[in-house]
Amino acid sequence: MKYYIEVAVNDGTSSTERGGLLERFAKKFLECLHFSVKQQVRLTASEVDLLAEDLQTSEQHFVECKAYRSNISSEVLQKLLGNVYFKNYSSGWLISTFDLSKDAKGFELEWNLKPTDERRKLRIFTPETLIPRLISAKSVVDPEKLSIDLTKFKIGHEAILSITSRGDFWAIPLIDKNTLIPNASLIFDAATGVAISSKDFFDWMATTDTTVCMPCVSVEKPSEGPAASKLRMELESIVRVPVADHWADYRPARPEDYVGRETIQADVFSFFDKVRLGKTKTRQIALKAPSGWGKSSSVLKIAAKASNQRHRNKYFVFTADSRAATTKRFPELAVISAIKEALKNGFIKLDDEITFGSTANLFTTELMETISQQLSTESKLICVFFDQFEELLYKADLVEIFDEVRRLCSALEEAQINIVIGFSWKTDGVIPTEHNAYHMWHSLADRRFEIELPPFTEREVSLAINRFGTELGQPVIPQLRRLLHDHCQGFPWLLKKLCVHILEAAKGGVEQVDTLNRSMNISTLFQRDLDGLNSQEVGCIHQIAAQSPAEFFKIAQNFGDEVVSRLVDRRLVIRSGTKLTLYWDIFRDYILTDKIPYIPVTYIPQADFSRYVRALKSLLTSGPISYKGLSENMNLSDGATDNIVRDMVNIGHVEANRKEAKIIPAFNTENEAINLIADFWKSHESFRRLRASRNENLLFSEEEFLEIFRDTNRRSGLGPLTLRTYGNRVLRWLSGVGMIYPADGNYMISTGDQRLLSSLDDINFTRVANGVLFVGSAPPARICDAISDILAGPFSKEDLKQKYNSNTYTCLQQLKIFDKHLNAIETIPSEDIPGFVAGVVSRTSSLSKAEDIVSTRPDIKGLELGHEIALALGIEWTDHTKKRTGNALKLWLRWAQKTLAERTL
Repeated sequence: MKYYIEVAVNDGTSSTERGGLLERFAKKFLECLHFSVKQQVRLTASEVDLLAEDLQTSEQHFVECKAYRSNISSEVLQKLLGNVYFKNYSSGWLISTFDLSKDAKGFELEWNLKPTDERRKLRIFTPETLIPRLISAKSVVDPEKLSIDLTKFKIGHEAILSITSRGDFWAIPLIDKNTLIPNASLIFDAATGVAISSKDFFDWMATTDTTVCMPCVSVEKPSEGPAASKLRMELESIVRVPVADHWADYRPARPEDYVGRETIQADVFSFFDKVRLGKTKTRQIALKAPSGWGKSSSVLKIAAKASNQRHRNKYFVFTADSRAATTKRFPELAVISAIKEALKNGFIKLDDEITFGSTANLFTTELMETISQQLSTESKLICVFFDQFEELLYKADLVEIFDEVRRLCSALEEAQINIVIGFSWKTDGVIPTEHNAYHMWHSLADRRFEIELPPFTEREVSLAINRFGTELGQPVIPQLRRLLHDHCQGFPWLLKKLCVHILEAAKGGVEQVDTLNRSMNISTLFQRDLDGLNSQEVGCIHQIAAQSPAEFFKIAQNFGDEVVSRLVDRRLVIRSGTKLTLYWDIFRDYILTDKIPYIPVTYIPQADFSRYVRALKSLLTSGPISYKGLSENMNLSDGATDNIVRDMVNIGHVEANRKEAKIIPAFNTENEAINLIADFWKSHESFRRLRASRNENLLFSEEEFLEIFRDTNRRSGLGPLTLRTYGNRVLRWLSGVGMIYPADGNYMISTGDQRLLSSLDDINFTRVANGVLFVGSAPPARICDAISDILAGPFSKEDLKQKYNSNTYTCLQQLKIFDKHLNAIETIPSEDIPGFVAGVVSRTSSLSKAEDIVSTRPDIKGLELGHEIALALGIEWTDHTKKRTGNALKLWLRWAQKTLAERTL
């Protein structure tokens, strides 16, 4: 029989009282050996240091008593020896209620090889040596001689000596005959061996922090019915992580619908292999991420991958939904369930009857030693993944679970069995520092392998959209694909919500192109989840959110089974064992706080700011209007109208229905329209980061902003030329709104609201004279050569026109590089004339307009481009001029982008 010792006290017991129980036990043991305690050196809750004297030799011995519930490390022995030698005691003794760790056992073995005189300096007493001496001295009865009717009870192979304020007692775990799991205990007076049958005592015992398996039962009136029922209920709470029935189900994704995360999976199985092959002592793994980033789906994917044909003889992964937990035995019973499932599936094989040990000693039984040997020999691994583990924080009656988990993990690490405990842990929750979970999680931090799930990469977003297209029954059109990329920000939960929204709209007959002009505000989408619910169903949703994970029976009692069933059928509520939760943590937070997680705004309008303002002014005059009406009012093509309406939807100015060809403004006054623009850009990630990068100095250069813009959009997969184009467009918008303004060749961030746009009429649409506007009438190479000749000098205006032509002179004037006498207006770097020219030309209004237009319509013809620029700048050109100017500006644009990109790299 294997012996264990514990000190068990009630909540609120002081450290002095707990330490006093340990001291009483130590004195009893020392008296058995003819020692007396002369002095109490130190006393804490779980440790007592005593000075004992040998009654025969009068030698003084330093005695350390440890009432730990985990293994004693070798460091404890080393410190004890240090005290002995430093204070010149005859010897040092360790009295421990728990076994030594492997390293401490190694230390003990090595110490016992020393000469006798030196060896007697250290003596170690653990339960295996303490109990026989106490039995021999008749201080306690032999637990193997206790009067137990084995025809009535099936007992385990262990006995726990429980030291309490009411005396010392033997606890003998009883084994459930159906499951072979400990489910109750018999209690005996340790000094007399008399069975305890008092219900009052049993009730009191249940209020202590004992590790004894509850409930206690009487030998006189054996009634294991309640114990069996309790165990059955506890086992029913061990439920697997729920999985979606279909792609659009909001529960964790089916493995076949899971996309990306290849590196995460590789890291997990690499860690598993290190455990299997004995290359690491770590036995814990954690997947960490905010809500909705795919932790549960990743756990299911890992379990599915472990069970495939290639891996099923190496790994066995058992998933447990932590939200279903009902008692502190949840972690222990989950591990037992995993082992039983592994046996059932033939992953491990045992010939003998499977009997499990008690909670505190799960990994020290003969059964576990057999399993450990088999797993090690065959290089196999069992992993138990506790999903949604942080949900246990919200249940005050389950606070003890965290202590049980800490003990379980410590015992597993000590045993070094090829078993891994896994956790999925939400990082956007807050754990109070006084909560047991805080100490458990942080105390184990350096003993687990942690993996943080990042947002989706652009590639992973594309894979997910491809999978969505399969569900949609048609490829996702490029415009909608780009919109999903922009909106989801790499958040898996947001991408799924948007895709499901589009799928439901498609089932209602809405075409993909129409979706582009519908609001994708996530609060609106969550509100739609509640649309159509009656007041009882909404009340039920709120109560489940407030009590999550909520008890099914309590909710059903308040609202009725039918209400709960309807919500489960609508996939708004998920049942896990006897617990109910809402389909998403994020949805629960929305219900409780009416808020959603911060989602960075990164949308980049496709229209130029001046054209956008013209559209707003048109809507102020017209009110609700058709697509055709707006197109005619602004003299725009159908494609340009679609683009500007899409911008207005995303900024929040309109709701649009392409199928019905309706555009409905979301503003009634000019001030409302301006406020919507300002609010959009104040929340835009590019501006937020720009503002955060400035302290007292609000001045910044164009390149500084473009660097911030590139970093903000690093996930976008856009090339450097496109990013520069978009970045400059954002600068023009910010300047137009008045959030920044030009200053000394750079920009300054506006403070207060005095510079903000106050009227849409403040936007200047003055027609540009043809002679002032840069139209690219000479090619870039010729302009660079001309500048080189002028700098080499002397070179007159006539020389220039004769060698190059008058168009070259006109271009230089339009670019404001030289005055009319060819004197340089600003310093020109002779070592990089092309880079200088590219920078100058990219800041011209004509090339900026061309850049905006070409970025959305890369195949635009010269005539169309010239027409668009003329419209934007309010210039009257003939078709011939439009075509010539459009082609020239396309040439200059490609050259400038390439030149600047080469210098950026």
